[in-house]
Amino acid sequence: MSDQSISRNERTRSRVKVQLRSLLWAPLKKIAYYCFLVLAVALILVAINFLAELVLKRTHLSEIYPDNFAMARRDLTLPVSHYDYDLTPGVCLIQNLEKGARFEYANNAGFRDPRVITVKKPENEFRIFLTGGSTAFGLGASGSAAAITGYHSIEQRETISHVIEKILNASALIQGKTIRVYNAAVWGYSYQHLLMRYISKLRRYSPDLVVSLDGANEIHPVSIPMDDWNYFDQGQYNSILRQIFSFDGAGLSSYLTLWLKNNTFIMTLLWQGSDIFQNLEGNIRFHKGSLLYNFQSAQETNPIDQELRSQMVTDNVSAVIKVIDDYHNALNVDGVPHIFALQPMLYSSQKPRHEMERKIEASKDHETYYDLNTGQLYTYLTQRIISNAREKGIHTLNFKDYFNDTSEWVFTDWCHLTPGANYLLGREIAVQIMEHYFGKPLDKNDQMDNKNSFFWNLALGAKIIYAPESDKPSNSVSNILIPYPTGSVYSSVLVPADKPLELTLDLGQSVSFTRFRVFWANDSSVPKTWDIDVSNDMVSWTTWKKGSDDDVDSLSVWPAFDFYSANPIEARYIRYKPTDPETRSISLRSIGVYR
Repeated sequence: MSDQSISRNERTRSRVKVQLRSLLWAPLKKIAYYCFLVLAVALILVAINFLAELVLKRTHLSEIYPDNFAMARRDLTLPVSHYDYDLTPGVCLIQNLEKGARFEYANNAGFRDPRVITVKKPENEFRIFLTGGSTAFGLGASGSAAAITGYHSIEQRETISHVIEKILNASALIQGKTIRVYNAAVWGYSYQHLLMRYISKLRRYSPDLVVSLDGANEIHPVSIPMDDWNYFDQGQYNSILRQIFSFDGAGLSSYLTLWLKNNTFIMTLLWQGSDIFQNLEGNIRFHKGSLLYNFQSAQETNPIDQELRSQMVTDNVSAVIKVIDDYHNALNVDGVPHIFALQPMLYSSQKPRHEMERKIEASKDHETYYDLNTGQLYTYLTQRIISNAREKGIHTLNFKDYFNDTSEWVFTDWCHLTPGANYLLGREIAVQIMEHYFGKPLDKNDQMDNKNSFFWNLALGAKIIYAPESDKPSNSVSNILIPYPTGSVYSSVLVPADKPLELTLDLGQSVSFTRFRVFWANDSSVPKTWDIDVSNDMVSWTTWKKGSDDDVDSLSVWPAFDFYSANPIEARYIRYKPTDPETRSISLRSIGVYR
């Protein structure tokens, strides 16, 4: 081959290389450009997410999640396909500190309980679950009533489950075992939730007894005027889950929104930490349910005959009763004793209205659902449930009219209860458990005469007849005679060893009481040991309770001791007395004495 031919071939190859380079370079430049854009956007989003985290850490959320700030992204609730939704383990449930309550977190199982629960039950534990909706949970005030009541909240020590546990353990019912009552209630739950959640979750924890307190959450679903009504389609977030699992646009959008909220600080910042799951169905809140049926529009185009409407309600209530039967049968199959309790409700209660209850009732929150009166519907519902329970032998407590002889403040809104009301229901349930499941004979002390008196803190009207001098005027001993502990304290001077170190209250007359509660100023002010003494004449004293720093609970911001006696004590004077020699001063926030 001649040199000229070789030169021509080389030029041809060179042109081909140039053309190939030109053809490849253009798309490669575009790919590189788009990759750069994607990387730049990703870096910007990462930077914004980091900045959002820094901003959030400067809010109250840094106090709520000091050890695991990633939890700030989590919603209070999470979707569960088996039974609609559940509480997110580890999430902060209660943030209201007006009573000195700590932030309260859902435990590892998603229960409102500060204690971790294991699937395998310890040998020394008798395990009780309290299930139900927000009344059993201990929600406090909601809706318009929240502002009316000053955003009244219920702390852990005021929940029904806590009361039941304290009363049962005070009686030492089981030799060698401690009774644990876990609050497994979730706001918004109705009986269909309780059934499905027990079958798919709670039975794994081997409960020895289940108490279900519910009723009011059935009012909304049974009142929906739909021809093809299905009880198991009426969960608060059921429609969201149906959309997500059907992969439709709304469902995928909801899923993406939930994912972003729970995995980025940007979305958390945009939503200001609110529970996005609860906002996906038209800004619903506790107990409002999803309006799956446009009743007003349907009424205009196709009015429902009253006879047909009545039949709808009858059929819907029958469906609820069938689910109660199924729940009862499931518990029976597992050999788990159980009590169904029907909660009280403002609009069906005939109790004399407390001033606060009159204000709440005037708001008319939840007074009607669709075209039905809430009070009348709840009366019908409870009558049907009780009648069925008698027929089937289901142990049921009907608290619908329980507070009719009570003039004290019971309802914080249309169905939630005050601490005093929670105590009475918890005590009544505990008495039922002692009688029916532990065979304990009851006596007059177990009767609930004069329910009003159980609401009163007897210490509020007491006279302090002896206390060491306060260390400064602002720390006066009168600071302890308040309904709830606050930032104010009583702090005494150091008392010489030859002088009495004690604080004595005069209740005014000899009264019967079973509960004593004391809050100390801080951890360092808790003595190693102390006595609670009682007397009727200030001469002869009886030690009612010997306490130690091992008895102090961590349910509040400030250390506290909450004592429940198995039997009432009759006394006029009550004395708090530190007994360890290293303590020579008293520093308290409040003292409570209750019937």
